[in-house]
Amino acid sequence: MASTIASTAVDTTTSGPQKPTLRSRFQDFATFLFNADEGTVLGRTARSWGEIGLFYLVFYSCLAGFFAAMMAVFYQTLDWNIPRLRGADSLLRQNPGLGMRPIPDVATTLIRFNKARPATFAQYVDHIQGFLNYYENELQQAETGTLIDCTSILEMRRPEEWDKACRFDIKELGDDCVKQQAYGFEDGQPCILLKMNRIYDWIPEAYSNVSVPSEIRDNWAEYYVTVNCEGENPADKDNIGPLKYYPANGFHFKYFPYRNQQGYRSPLVFVRLDEPKTGVLIMITCKIYARNIYHNVNEKAGMVHFEVMVD
Repeated sequence: MASTIASTAVDTTTSGPQKPTLRSRFQDFATFLFNADEGTVLGRTARSWGEIGLFYLVFYSCLAGFFAAMMAVFYQTLDWNIPRLRGADSLLRQNPGLGMRPIPDVATTLIRFNKARPATFAQYVDHIQGFLNYYENELQQAETGTLIDCTSILEMRRPEEWDKACRFDIKELGDDCVKQQAYGFEDGQPCILLKMNRIYDWIPEAYSNVSVPSEIRDNWAEYYVTVNCEGENPADKDNIGPLKYYPANGFHFKYFPYRNQQGYRSPLVFVRLDEPKTGVLIMITCKIYARNIYHNVNEKAGMVHFEVMVD
């Protein structure tokens, strides 16, 4: 009886499945790559490879042809100079926004610096100067003949028959906000550069003398998109101090409309904080005014928000 049990135990341990060796695995893989007996490569015969190759050749050829046909139709309907969606159908909905420089960081709109420590405002100065380099006359020499000198146009719009854009001369930004003075940062009087968004074929509409909003009546001029900056809260209004604008009245009508003219430069305005209170955070909103510009705080339509803190 004992010998029978022992024999059964031995049979149990020796009759189980054998674990494949490394050599057998390599042989199986080599057979998968090329099986001479069945004439297959990677598990397929030459005929099978030919059939699947032909299928994918036809499939991807048709796919590429369809894509090329769609792109051809798209480019036939696309004008390189005029946007397809204009007016109320465009994303900006014929209402320009406002941008500012310097932009400290994509995650913040706070401009904080110490006038006694140049390292704290060096990045702001470089950012403004880098943007203004695009407007330097030396960089526009290659575009001679594509822009019009409109310095003589002061009290009217640019004539409609002119198909070229007016050249914006950075001398219009005055002598108080210049790189030699670190754009006011070294004096604790920071200059913030403002720029309107480009909207194709948008033309500003002027206010009449009786329809001018009260907040811009002091610096309003008929042929200008007026700029007005102010503190957002009562405390900000007290801390912001007096402001100056260069040019004084804002963006002149002669730079509109934008129609993708060669060499076009957007007009610019500097706003300078003459005596901002130090050691406090000042929240500022700048708005642009014309009869066909509306303001919306949630959409930031017709305005820009930023903060300034002078340590």
